[in-house]
Amino acid sequence: MAGGEQRAAPYRLIVAATDGSPAAREAVKVAVGLAGACGAKLQVIYVVNVHVAFQLGAYQQLAMDTLKEEGQRLVDEAVRRAKEAGVEAVEGVVLSGDPRKDLVDWCRQQGADLIVLGSHGYSFFSALMLGSVAEYIVHNAPCDVLLVREQGDREGSKEG
Repeated sequence: MAGGEQRAAPYRLIVAATDGSPAAREAVKVAVGLAGACGAKLQVIYVVNVHVAFQLGAYQQLAMDTLKEEGQRLVDEAVRRAKEAGVEAVEGVVLSGDPRKDLVDWCRQQGADLIVLGSHGYSFFSALMLGSVAEYIVHNAPCDVLLVREQGDREGSKEG
């Protein structure tokens, strides 16, 4: 913004993406804190990677069901923690598709102001995808993006 102007409300809708990885859990914590500080609405999203299920052939449906259940558990846990932290407006959603594209598209549709996600997710899921989820979102998101490292990564990078 020109002339040192500031936004009246920095963020109205914050989206926290999770995949259950340590970096994603840390990202949810950061998103909860930001939502509380800004008085923003928080939406927690998990996108079931359909490419993972398709790799399992005859076990596709079992894999999809398992991933959806895990996603719902992670989202429910994040919503509960946000409410315990005093975030009043919080919702969760589980989608199925391509985590990179579907997260960006969903945030665009919702009018998100900020996406908070882990700097890297589980390597198994990343290995089955073309490119990094975080990298794709940084380059294609319709809003600000905050990448959060897992706690151990942040502590390990400090000199001292």
